[in-house]
Amino acid sequence: MKTTPQTIDSPPRRRSRIVALDVVRGFALCGILLVNLPPMFDLGVDGQAMDFYRVYEDVVQNRFFPIFSFLFGIGFGLMWLSATERSPRPRLALLRRFAFLAVIGGLHQLLQPGEALLPYAVVGIVVLLPTTWIPKRWLTISTGILGAILLVAAIMTGGGITTIPGLFLLGLATGCSGLIRRALDHPGRLALLGSVTAVISVAGFLVTDYEARQINQWINAGLGITMAFTYVVIVVLLLRTPAEVVLRPVLSPLGRMALSNYVGATLLIVAVRAATPDLSRFDSHGGYLAGLIISIGILTLQVIVSALWLRFFGQGPLEKLWRYVTWGPNRESVAA
Repeated sequence: MKTTPQTIDSPPRRRSRIVALDVVRGFALCGILLVNLPPMFDLGVDGQAMDFYRVYEDVVQNRFFPIFSFLFGIGFGLMWLSATERSPRPRLALLRRFAFLAVIGGLHQLLQPGEALLPYAVVGIVVLLPTTWIPKRWLTISTGILGAILLVAAIMTGGGITTIPGLFLLGLATGCSGLIRRALDHPGRLALLGSVTAVISVAGFLVTDYEARQINQWINAGLGITMAFTYVVIVVLLLRTPAEVVLRPVLSPLGRMALSNYVGATLLIVAVRAATPDLSRFDSHGGYLAGLIISIGILTLQVIVSALWLRFFGQGPLEKLWRYVTWGPNRESVAA
């Protein structure tokens, strides 16, 4: 792809922000908090906690991480479309972006082992950045095909962190192709695809039981992808209903400050864990009910703080620093 150097005085072209992406990102953030809470509080799976744990495994675990990963790829695709307008050396700018994410992720790992930011940074450098050398006319189709192959291979080996490269590439192909706006303009087609993944998900649960899904992790990984897509379609379609007046002001601020809220949630959990390390003493379900209440409290606080912060500053604190490291001073952000 050819680059067109821009002078410092030449402002980058601004693109309208896709609110639906912010809302879906905020929705994914809610789910990821639920995913992170049990391991950070060492919640068990014995006795009455088993029923809660099974619901957690079937409805939450591996269902929101794919959404977040796919959205990251979309964000990179949208960013690359405008990168040459924002920097004379766009690849170096994006390398700085991933390096900053690696630093934040490395520090975050100290508080939450197994967090996503460090793997995202590594995969971004190794997988996403090299795709910027693919000619523009081949970029969408090549990354889409390779992403699909890698995702299927990751599912067959049990999913988890191995799904990141495939989801990143599929997201990149989606972001670069303009498919996001076309899908939002044709909700009927989106609903049809969501119905297909919903049917696959229901069928998967009907023909397997909990033990089979845990033994054959590829089944669980596959259901995680189909359920994740179904969740996304439901949220996007709800934005076209009266539910939009609730979903948008609640989830959009969370999504716009996703990095700050992701790290901030960990800090809040660490603080709660220091004060009450044993949640199991608060309920008869192994602490899962208490954990759910804590999650709701954290999310409520973050929704309020995010809405107020964005009203005065426009970007989250980590997002602002991330943009500065990526593009330098005097660069206006381009909305995704």
